Amino acid sequence: MQETPNVQWDIHEASPLSAATKLYIFFLLSCSIWAIVVILKTLWKTRSWPSTHRGNLISLSKALRSADATEASTLAAKIPDASPESGLRALTALKSLASHELPEDLIAQADLHFTYAISALRATATNLQYLATLLMIITGAWTTSGLANISKGLSVSKTSGVAVIAGAMSEIFDPLCISLLILACLYILRWRLVSLLSRREHLWQLLKSQLQLLLTRSH
Repeated sequence: MQETPNVQWDIHEASPLSAATKLYIFFLLSCSIWAIVVILKTLWKTRSWPSTHRGNLISLSKALRSADATEASTLAAKIPDASPESGLRALTALKSLASHELPEDLIAQADLHFTYAISALRATATNLQYLATLLMIITGAWTTSGLANISKGLSVSKTSGVAVIAGAMSEIFDPLCISLLILACLYILRWRLVSLLSRREHLWQLLKSQLQLLLTRSH
C-alpha cells in the first residue's frame, strides 16, 4: 500500500504575502521619515519664537495689565518678526503716540497674523492624528492577514509543534512591535505640537484681552 506523503509546512510560506509585507514595511519607513521631517520643520519654524513661560511675552502681558505704555512699547519692539505675536510690534508706537491714537484694527490685524502663523503647525498636528489612525488600521489589517495565513499553514501541517508556531508568530510580532513604537512616536509628537499651540493660544488670548482693556481705558 502506497504511503501518503507527510505534508510539511515551511514557516516562511506561512508568512504574510511578500508583496504586502514589503508595502507594509515601506509604509512604516515612510511614517518614520515623515515624523523626522515634522520634528525638523517644527524646530526650524519655532526656533525664534519667544517662550510662553518666561521672557518678553510674559513681561509684555504684565506691562499691558498695569497699563505701562512705555514698558509695553519697549517689550513689543523685542518680539521677533518670525514670532506669531509679531503683530504686536505695532505697540512700539506707544513711545510717540497715546494709546488712543493707535490703529483701531491693531488687534484684528495682529490676530490675523497670529492665526496665519500657527495654521501650518495646526494642520501638521491634524495630519499626524490622521496618519496615526491610518497606521493603526493598516497594522490591524496586516496583522490579521498574517495570522490568517499562519492558521492556514498550521491546518495543513502534520508537524506543527511549539517551535514551529513560535517561529511563525515571531514573523508577525517583530514588525508589529516596530509599528507600535512608530505609532507611539507619532502620538507623542502630536501631543507636543498640540501642547505648544495650546500654550501660545492661551497666552495670545490673554495678551489680546489685556490690550483691549488698555485701549478701552484710553477712550
